[in-house]
Amino acid sequence: MNLLVTEVFDTELIGEGAISVFNHAHQELLTDDCIVIPSEAIVYAQVIESKYIRNFNRVNDVYHNKKLLIKIPENIKNCQGIESVFDLQLSELPTDSFKTLIPAQVMFRFNWSDKNGVITDRKNAIRCKSKENGIAHAAFVWWDLAMDTDGDIMLSCAPKWHLQQNNVPWRDHWIQGVYYFANEVNLKTNEEVNIIGYHDELSFWFDTNKSSSYSDVPFPYCECDFHRVISRTLIGQMNDHYLTNNYLTALKKYVQPKSVCLFVGNLSFMGLAAALFGAAKVYYYDVSGPQSFEKVLHSYIRSNDLEDKVILLKTYKEVLEIISKQKENDEEICTVFMEPSKWILPEWIDIVRYSLQVNPKTNIFPKEGTVKIQAVEFDDLWKIRAPLTEVEGFEIIPFNEIVQESIKISDGLLEEKPLWEYPSKSLSNAYDLFTLNFESIANESSLILKNLLTVKIKNEGICHGLVCWVDWCLDTDIHISFGASNKKIYNSDWYPYARQRIYFLNKYQNVSPGDVINCDAILCKNGNLLVSFCNTYDH
Repeated sequence: MNLLVTEVFDTELIGEGAISVFNHAHQELLTDDCIVIPSEAIVYAQVIESKYIRNFNRVNDVYHNKKLLIKIPENIKNCQGIESVFDLQLSELPTDSFKTLIPAQVMFRFNWSDKNGVITDRKNAIRCKSKENGIAHAAFVWWDLAMDTDGDIMLSCAPKWHLQQNNVPWRDHWIQGVYYFANEVNLKTNEEVNIIGYHDELSFWFDTNKSSSYSDVPFPYCECDFHRVISRTLIGQMNDHYLTNNYLTALKKYVQPKSVCLFVGNLSFMGLAAALFGAAKVYYYDVSGPQSFEKVLHSYIRSNDLEDKVILLKTYKEVLEIISKQKENDEEICTVFMEPSKWILPEWIDIVRYSLQVNPKTNIFPKEGTVKIQAVEFDDLWKIRAPLTEVEGFEIIPFNEIVQESIKISDGLLEEKPLWEYPSKSLSNAYDLFTLNFESIANESSLILKNLLTVKIKNEGICHGLVCWVDWCLDTDIHISFGASNKKIYNSDWYPYARQRIYFLNKYQNVSPGDVINCDAILCKNGNLLVSFCNTYDH
């Protein structure tokens, strides 16, 4: 065999076993005069300072009214984070949200055409000068492919602000990655620093060091368990001071000194705030389940000296027993509360309903949750669901049928994406699909809600789908949204620390002001939202 054409790459280039695939092909299948497509890969790293990017990896102490409230355990503060790459659409990252300390450097070259193969484990150190003052938080990393041996035909995965082009091909598979440094180094302008890159058969990792002599950095891994259980998006949410401050301001009104509270959370530490606000006892029920989170939660409790105030409940049965035995135990539960999240917790509704049936005077926090819906046109995200019928003149309809059938089985209409990474245009106002008033929910005869809603188009465009999210009413004057965001605060049209839900339409169509989309929606008590759409767009 003298011709090899491959596509065995991922965001990390080598994460799907590219090195072993090429090496095996050269050893067992290819002749010495073979042509390999692509011929070479080039990996770049750019050192940056960015509090925004850092907030997806390092969790900060929680302050309220400028005073320390929740202390983060030292082992979590000092942990370098999880070892996997943080893949991100860096093209959509505002350039004012990071500072380039060292411009992109070539860290590795992979000669796929070399009949001797590619070395599995390598290190490369480059001595550079910092172009600005700053703290080296992370490296932005991407790769290019030379499709031919002369390098005339190039495929680049660089972000568009690096290429300084607007017509950069869009991808949602080969995108850019963020690699966090174990040690964050302070740099001054023109100060010399080493950028060190490492790779094994499947992964990269990077380091910075100012010393001319340094020890190799081993493959990083999380030692505190926090980063293994908490997603990077959720870490970002925990570091969102605006959201946290609003939540704590509202919560404090519902925590009476020496009171007993019940917290329902999903990988959340905010239940500790009630104990720190003066509650005598907080029953803590986390619905997520993993024992590793319980270990992390215990470390938070110890760091904040709350062993005598916080009691962990491990099962739903325990929660119901605590609620039902309030009088027997002579401890009235004054407040049942949760931390608002991107969606409604299935257990929350049942717990609230039972709590109010046992004690109608129980304070419920937050007060209300509203499922919102909005019609949108995406610049590119629609392509992940678009039919694939022809590529470069080749008809691939049978393949498309397999793909579309697989989507129906595995995905349905729903996708969850952090929409700040995917440019879009709103085609309608945001409509209230369902509103759940948790204080009156005990009197509801049914916890299955139905709604027929007409979404009116106000802007011309192509309607690709409708986005759903939850807005929360914490108090009469405090509201937070996990969908459409305050652009002055977040520099984005969408809230960046949560994934929004997208319901793609079966048929994309041009729409004009006055057109309508009819939505038939059901919200089940377990939080499942079922929506069907009439794609007629009739006035």
